[in-house]
Amino acid sequence: MRVARIFGIDIYIDPSWFLIFVLVAWLLSSDVGPLRSAGLSAGERAALGILTTLLFFASVLAHELAHSVTARMRGLPVSRITLFIFGGVSQIGGDFESATGEGWIAFVGPLTSLAISALFYFVAQALGTHSATGLAAGYLAWANGVLAIFNLVPAYPLDGGKVLHSLIWRATGDRRRATRVAVAIGQTIALFMVVLGIFMSFSGGFFNGLWIALIGWFLYQAGRAEAYQSELGMTLGGQTAGAVATAPPPPLSPDTSARAATEELLRSGQRAAAVVQNGRLLGIITLTDLARAHASSPDAPVSSLMTPVEKIKSVSPESDSMQALSVLAQSGYHQLPIIDKTGAVVGFITREGLLQRLALAR
Repeated sequence: MRVARIFGIDIYIDPSWFLIFVLVAWLLSSDVGPLRSAGLSAGERAALGILTTLLFFASVLAHELAHSVTARMRGLPVSRITLFIFGGVSQIGGDFESATGEGWIAFVGPLTSLAISALFYFVAQALGTHSATGLAAGYLAWANGVLAIFNLVPAYPLDGGKVLHSLIWRATGDRRRATRVAVAIGQTIALFMVVLGIFMSFSGGFFNGLWIALIGWFLYQAGRAEAYQSELGMTLGGQTAGAVATAPPPPLSPDTSARAATEELLRSGQRAAAVVQNGRLLGIITLTDLARAHASSPDAPVSSLMTPVEKIKSVSPESDSMQALSVLAQSGYHQLPIIDKTGAVVGFITREGLLQRLALAR
């Protein structure tokens, strides 16, 4: 859900964010939270808890904006920032030109959190550490300090892991090797967190242990995904969408039956084909579309099953391959059509094709 636009960057909130927002606000407002000694009524404490939670997530947003603004200053595109249950993430496109650039973009986030922590510390001292607002400011100082320190843990793809990656890259001059080493270290730390969390869960601290285990599992999966994205970026760097696309199968006429279209796609080894009439693109039919119709109406024409051309997400052959990959990821489909200026489908970028290129490059 898009909620704002700051410095030209779209700010999104994932549905999971609402869960963590409610949980943090409830903990702050509870009888065991940091505001318990503020001398407030339950209603006043709840209001202050909600305000403090909003300020904390504003701090998380500032952390991500620091990454994004620094990336833009170095010429990298930033499509959005998303807040979710485990914090926030900046979607930075393009590719790092140097290890130094990657390191600074990563390090500026924790540095911002440390600066915010220091600011709230001085605010707490000025307001009085035992006053209601002083307690809230003290909590924000502590939370931002923890956020900064945690993000400096060298577990890829945390900021600390990216800083470690940049240091290894700079020392060895081998970016691919740096990625593999940083990911291996990060996944080791992540698995340690999972084991520690499980141990804590069975040792009396169930919820804290569960949370640590979940963060560890998230870091493990995110590290693997980040490594794939990084390796793919190095493999595709500088190439156009047309250069990495697979050739399309022969186009289908709109009255081709679902049965015949399925046979044609299976024969060609492709997942999608263009539906064309008199040289004009009408839409794209995929194996997923055909599978939905095969049991009930195998003789239905593909024109009734395809995605119409006006609803198709596509890129031109001259588009940057990484931009095409981003469009493919956001579309949710397994393939992205490459359509030239005449409206003809000249190829498809598929996930299978990208994986094959990545395997060959290793």
